[in-house]
Amino acid sequence: MLWDIRTLMKPALSVIDMIPNVHRTPALAALRRAVLEGRPATLRLTDEDRELAFHDAHVQLTSPVGARILRILHDGGHLKLKKPPAKTLPALDAYIATEPAFRAEVARLLAADAAKRQRLAEIISDPACARPEELSAYLVDKVISARLGHTATGTLEIAGIPCHRTLRPAPPQDSTRIRSEASLCSWWIDATGQRQGDPA
Repeated sequence: MLWDIRTLMKPALSVIDMIPNVHRTPALAALRRAVLEGRPATLRLTDEDRELAFHDAHVQLTSPVGARILRILHDGGHLKLKKPPAKTLPALDAYIATEPAFRAEVARLLAADAAKRQRLAEIISDPACARPEELSAYLVDKVISARLGHTATGTLEIAGIPCHRTLRPAPPQDSTRIRSEASLCSWWIDATGQRQGDPA
C-alpha cells in the first residue's frame, strides 16, 4: 500500500471509538478477522476492499471501507458491547459517507503513481527523453543502476546533462557507531553551474 494512501486512513481504534459502549480490543480483533480472514463467512470482500479496509502495522489503520465493515459487524451482533447497541451511530455513519471521496482520492494517487513509474521506465530506456526539470538524485540513481549496474559508479548523460554517481567516502570513525560505511551519491551540475542532487 502506498504511503500516501495510508495517510488518508485513520487509526482503527479512533474509528472503533465512534461506536458507543464498545469493547475496543475485541472490536479491533473482529475487524482484523473480518478483513484478513473473511470471518464471519457471510461477509464477502473484494481484494480492493480488503486492501483499503485495514492496514496492519504498529498503529493499525482503517478507512471508510473498514468503518463500513465495522457497521456490518455491529448490526450483525458480532461486536462485544458494554450495553445494548445504540440505534444510531451518527459519527460512524458520517465517516462511512466519506467512502466515495476516499476511493476517488485513492484512484487519483494510484494513477499518479502508475504515471510516475511509467515515466521512470521511459527515461530508463531512453535517458535523452528526460527533461532537465525532471532530474533528481532518485532518477539519476535509478537510471545509472539500470544502465551500469546496481552498485556501479560512473557518468551518464540524462536530459542532455552529464549525471554522476560517485562513492562518498565513509565519515571519520564516530565513537557511537561501530563501523562507518561509504555510500553512493548521485549528482549533476545544473545550467547555472550549481551542484544538484545528493550532497558531496
